[in-house]
Amino acid sequence: MDSKHNVAGMRWLWNVLSLKSRFGFNSHLERGHRWDPAEFHLTGVRFVERMIERFDEYGRVEASRAQLLEIGCGVGRFMRPLACRFKHVTGIDISRVMLSRARRYCAGLPNITTVLNDGASIPLPDNSVDYCVSAGVFQHITDGAVVVNYIREALRVLAPGGLFLFQFEGNRTAAIGHNQTGARISAMLLDTGLVGTAYRIREISLDPKDAIRCVVIVLEKPLTGSEVAAAERSFSTWPMSERRWLSGVYDDVQTRTQMHARQAQAPMKLTFYED
Repeated sequence: MDSKHNVAGMRWLWNVLSLKSRFGFNSHLERGHRWDPAEFHLTGVRFVERMIERFDEYGRVEASRAQLLEIGCGVGRFMRPLACRFKHVTGIDISRVMLSRARRYCAGLPNITTVLNDGASIPLPDNSVDYCVSAGVFQHITDGAVVVNYIREALRVLAPGGLFLFQFEGNRTAAIGHNQTGARISAMLLDTGLVGTAYRIREISLDPKDAIRCVVIVLEKPLTGSEVAAAERSFSTWPMSERRWLSGVYDDVQTRTQMHARQAQAPMKLTFYED
């Protein structure tokens, strides 16, 4: 972040929000409902299955031999199933409270490390991980420049040939977000913000059954010395494919979450390609 005040304020916000329920703010519970622990775990497993589909398709390193980083790990909903597939998983988050809960939620898994960060950068060495993920996090960041910096940082810590998968709600309209509603992430923001950073686009996708309009992007860090064509670096012109993300995750979950109500509404407007 650009000031200690912003870091302190954001950390306070997410520490407070994480106290709303045992499973943290990321549970999206409807008012008055509580998560069934087994169902909470199941949704995490299903989202990780979506991630693994991409890693199996585009990745170079077998998961059982790979180091993975999660940006914004929260209470560990994804870290727990990820650790069952990957050699080692590191989760970073700005909230001490969420990290404390993540350690309890993931207790018994010896291949997980949690790290407190400043909400904008990644405290890991260059070329130190094979995969990086961030799901349901960037849509809460109120400054688009911070999102861009996280992407730069993810590409820095990735080993050559490594993959970064990130997901966000592509329905935002405001250039500057407020509270836990993030700023709009657009193709132009990424095109201009990542100038000078080495990457190759592997996927920009949208689940056709997703009314929320979640965008999934997969970037690859080029191998040392490899060249990437301009067309493979342009978010504005890269064709958006249709691929599942939210489909089937919450459909049969009995715990009432906001996802059920939001998915029952008319599809929201996709703003990712707007200037």
